[in-house]
Amino acid sequence: MTSFDRAADIYDQTRGFPQDVGAQVAKALVDLLKPSSSDRVLEIGIGTGRIAQPLIEILGNGHHLTGIDLSRNMMDRLRAKFDSARPPDLIQGDAASLPFPDHVFRAIITVHVLHLIRDPQKVITEMNRVRAKDGVFVGGWNDHNPDSVAERINKKFRALALAHGVSTERQGLANYSDLLQHLPMASATEIVAAEWMVERAPRFALQAIAERHYSSSWIIPDSIFPIVLAEINDWASREWDDLDRAVPEDRRFKWMKIEF
Repeated sequence: MTSFDRAADIYDQTRGFPQDVGAQVAKALVDLLKPSSSDRVLEIGIGTGRIAQPLIEILGNGHHLTGIDLSRNMMDRLRAKFDSARPPDLIQGDAASLPFPDHVFRAIITVHVLHLIRDPQKVITEMNRVRAKDGVFVGGWNDHNPDSVAERINKKFRALALAHGVSTERQGLANYSDLLQHLPMASATEIVAAEWMVERAPRFALQAIAERHYSSSWIIPDSIFPIVLAEINDWASREWDDLDRAVPEDRRFKWMKIEF
């Protein structure tokens, strides 16, 4: 599994929700889970609290939210966001070896995590072990429009890297729904938690690649990265007349609840 220590300082700027969207995402999660006041909830890959912070604003200081992450730097960012409110219980650790007793969590949340894990079956086994008898898995993700500026640029970037012999494909599960292949007796409910609009110029996505904001670029050796970067900039200059002209784009965030 990949540690996000190197992304801690930029994570909220590059992956964060607009404030009202974060609240919508958290409310949709609560509506989906309907947790009781005693239910324990685990978020694997809690990071800087993109989900946890607005969730605690709804649940209040009586929450029973625990978070685990490989990156101490990311969790330090999360702790710094809480003053009067009680933060989640935070543990630095590996999802493949969860430091919890059996059958304790009513819900286990993952957001943009399972694609980073080389051996997803090991993690799924651990998630099942700590899941309460009536517990559920809940996964969330940004549902990107494949025709958006960023997705077109990122797709081309991956193809250019592959042409130089470097695969940036996801190490683990490509999509959260792929989890169902490992859980044949489970059923799933999928909802759209929030929809919003942004304006993005191609230059914004190119800059994110140049500054290596995303884990897909970390795989590329330093000796090859400048070559791929030059090629993606050249391609983008041919695709768009003005790289600085912002384009309106729709965004969606989805939740999937898996029940057993």
